[in-house]
Amino acid sequence: MSTELVSILIPTYNQLGYLQQAVESALNQDYPQLEVIICDDASRDWDPHVLDKWSGDIRLRIHRNPQNLGRVDNYRHGLYDLASGKWVLILDGDDFLNDDTYLSTAMDIAASDPGIDLLFSNAARLNSKRPGEYAAPHENRTLPRMMEGRDLFLKLAEEDISVFHSTALYKRDKAMALDFYRSNIISSDWESLHRYILTGKVVFIDTIASVWRIHGDNATKNMSAQERSENLQAIVGPYLAAKTAAVFEASTLDDWLYTRLWKIAFKDARTLIKAGDRDGLNTYLLVLEQVSPAVARRVRKSPKLWRYRIALYLAASS
Repeated sequence: MSTELVSILIPTYNQLGYLQQAVESALNQDYPQLEVIICDDASRDWDPHVLDKWSGDIRLRIHRNPQNLGRVDNYRHGLYDLASGKWVLILDGDDFLNDDTYLSTAMDIAASDPGIDLLFSNAARLNSKRPGEYAAPHENRTLPRMMEGRDLFLKLAEEDISVFHSTALYKRDKAMALDFYRSNIISSDWESLHRYILTGKVVFIDTIASVWRIHGDNATKNMSAQERSENLQAIVGPYLAAKTAAVFEASTLDDWLYTRLWKIAFKDARTLIKAGDRDGLNTYLLVLEQVSPAVARRVRKSPKLWRYRIALYLAASS
């Protein structure tokens, strides 16, 4: 069995109603070499007594930022300044782990091969509007148990893949060397993790190790057009990292970028059209044009998106 320390970081802001479940799920892990660190970002709803039941558990540390850093800088603070484990898992304060043996299973596998740099699993979704109904993940259905990280990188464009942040167990030193959470965008985790997998081996553990809670305050569910434009960096950043490292042939990497951008741009444009945000859509397309004129042109000419526009126009006119 591995004896390497694992840090579970629980960044949280105004999530007191969910925090107990997140903490309990982390402390319930049966892996013995564990520290759990709450990184509270100056929450307005903080109650120091809500975690009293674990006051005697030496594995738990509670840190409160004296002032609000923001979601991404709070991730960085936890990783760079608070964690001490060789391995790190970040569990947002409104999510929770779903498998008490996940860390022990993952660390046993990691101990079998020093070339393994990342382990991850699936996450279920729990919608606050349908309490008790867990939506099974649709991602990662074709992944092998172990693969080179660069092979997984290519699959990000080819298949329905999610390296779930709440299940991703990664090496702290490597993450810091790669300037994890450098981009203050909604998908800063993916921007970081997708650069990380360009080297080393990756293990996919085919289980549902965590639950992603869907509610009205999710950052990913409330993105403005500006945030969607900025979030394109989650694709561009890994692309540029791979290009600099010459990991792939130029044509392979350019195809990867085109495919990744088209998938996300279509969804973003459809969402902005449905919201009636014409100005936001125009702004988004201008940013997309700078990244990939070909993808921007395809979005503008997409028959499916034009049908959305026409249907919404007719509905508004009736």
